[in-house]
Amino acid sequence: MDAGVTNAERDEKAETSVQLPAALRDRIGQMIMVGFRGITPREAQPTLHNIGEGNVGAVVLFDVDAETGGPRNIQSPGQLRELVAALKEVGRIPVLVTVDAEGGFYHRLKERYGFAPATPAATMGERNDLEYTRSEARVTATELARAGIDMNLAPVVDLLNPANLTVSARRRSFSSDPVMVAAHARAFILGHKDVGVLTALKHFPGMGGVLKPYAPGVGELIQSWSTAELQPYRSLNDDGLIDAVLASRVTHPEIDERDPGCLSARTIDGLLRDDIGFEGVVLTDAMEMLPIWDVYGFERGILKAIEAGCDMLLFCNESGIVPYSDERAPAAVQVILDAIERGDVSEERINKSCARILALKERRRLQAAAAQAAQG
Repeated sequence: MDAGVTNAERDEKAETSVQLPAALRDRIGQMIMVGFRGITPREAQPTLHNIGEGNVGAVVLFDVDAETGGPRNIQSPGQLRELVAALKEVGRIPVLVTVDAEGGFYHRLKERYGFAPATPAATMGERNDLEYTRSEARVTATELARAGIDMNLAPVVDLLNPANLTVSARRRSFSSDPVMVAAHARAFILGHKDVGVLTALKHFPGMGGVLKPYAPGVGELIQSWSTAELQPYRSLNDDGLIDAVLASRVTHPEIDERDPGCLSARTIDGLLRDDIGFEGVVLTDAMEMLPIWDVYGFERGILKAIEAGCDMLLFCNESGIVPYSDERAPAAVQVILDAIERGDVSEERINKSCARILALKERRRLQAAAAQAAQG
């Protein structure tokens, strides 16, 4: 990293150098991330078609399909490399390929498929050896790089709270101490940077409080949220180490009593952009999760996310409640096209997100090239 150059400055320079696609549909398509079914390129043909049509800018991979219980995208290292290569070949702009590889419960590249063992964040925090954290993260990142995966949807920088089973019981957090969380997240990110893989911090603005379960028409609330949750984001942003941020589906009444994190302008444009100063790519949480899907619906959820300041809308297509659809991406693109035609969303707003996404993709290319050069 260049001394004295912040992540925001780097991304601003990249944004000015990227060339936006001429077609509006292609610019909007860069904002759509989808999950899909298919172990082989043949099985994934509907998604390959959508990528080729400009409806998809990124994909997220899963190993097990939530609806069927069967295999989804990951079966072996060789199979995964073939699938990822096919995904990247068909678009005018190569898709960004992502996966959850946190270690522990949410780790999709499992040993039983032939991948290296992965260490949960909680184990790293308990050991409290930053070199160990970096080394273990590098093992995971190396598996991702070999498969052609561009970004790990990790690390989790939520503060550890035994009262929040979503985070603590699944060993997703490094510590309850924000200084320790920032230190281990930094080591985790650097372990990925060593091999040229991007990372995404989550779940902004933090889920270390007390989670109140989903209620119909209300969503999920987190209480006893503390501004200490922001410290890892501030520290890592000041160091220029944040590639992307994934915003939570949960409502934080201390910040915004009405809208969940990824649909809240107070949270994204206000807290993350204006206060912390992060100017890179912000991803939504899964838009099919009930706190969003049930309360806001498909179309309104999309427009709320854009209004809030999010750049990439995540449709995992991985829900036991919301039916799977190969048409989720083109449908989302059409919602945004219609909103632009009505004047509800400006083309300039789309261009801003598209530029950030293309800058992120360029960052991945440069990091991968630098990592290869360093390895000789």
